[in-house]
Amino acid sequence: AVDQTYAKRDAVSAIAPLPAAATAGGLRIFGQELFSNTNLTFEPNMRMATPRNYILGPDDELVIDVFGYSERTYKMRINAEGEVRFPNIGPVKVSSLTIDEATAKIRSALTTLYPAIKTGATTVQVSLGQIRTIRVILIGEVSRPGTYSLSSLSTIANALYVSGGPSANGSFRNIQLIRNGKTIVQFDLYDFLLRGDLRKNILLQDDDIIKVNTYQTRVSISGAVKRPAIFECSGGECMLDVIREFAGGFADDADLETVTVRRIGRKGREIIDV
Repeated sequence: AVDQTYAKRDAVSAIAPLPAAATAGGLRIFGQELFSNTNLTFEPNMRMATPRNYILGPDDELVIDVFGYSERTYKMRINAEGEVRFPNIGPVKVSSLTIDEATAKIRSALTTLYPAIKTGATTVQVSLGQIRTIRVILIGEVSRPGTYSLSSLSTIANALYVSGGPSANGSFRNIQLIRNGKTIVQFDLYDFLLRGDLRKNILLQDDDIIKVNTYQTRVSISGAVKRPAIFECSGGECMLDVIREFAGGFADDADLETVTVRRIGRKGREIIDV
């Protein structure tokens, strides 16, 4: 049998105060183990190539290789004004630029010292050395809200992990990334957990705010399904969506003629055989 309980925050008290680790009927909130498993780590990969959309800022170190007709390597840290300074050239503003944009600007500046850059006989290559630390604020229904100092290669998922993830009342599906007072990404952890989709798991910037909103509707699926748990629903999702996609479908021994829906509605508790 498949037992399903719909729980709206304004209509039930059994699910609203759930602790992070366990819930009614011994079921866990789907996705909670991602943040409670000490064997997992979501530290950013520091050995990866610099993402092309990485935005440079003060305290980032640039490694500038000049090779070909002339050869030299510069290691320069971006100063508080967002500049790197070359001898006999002066400051070059690179803060708020991508690596590609900074490379073009530096290459242009270095033609004063290396005229062969114009002919292609000398090449300039810019890469990221030591990276800076950024400050990110996590608010709302998060296990450990506060301000965190993170690597500038950190993403939304990295920040959620170090803060313990959504709290017992936190949404896994309605997470906002707020930058300069505007929501620029609406992040849904189910995209990653169920589909491996990380397209919205973007790089964070200094003073970003991540807000974990309160969940609105949860559904408890137990019995003969492949992945019994408590799932969060968003608008337009029906019971079959939850069973097939979230709970992994019916188990091989499921009795499809005995599916029970238990729901708390305006008239109280309802039990429906479907």
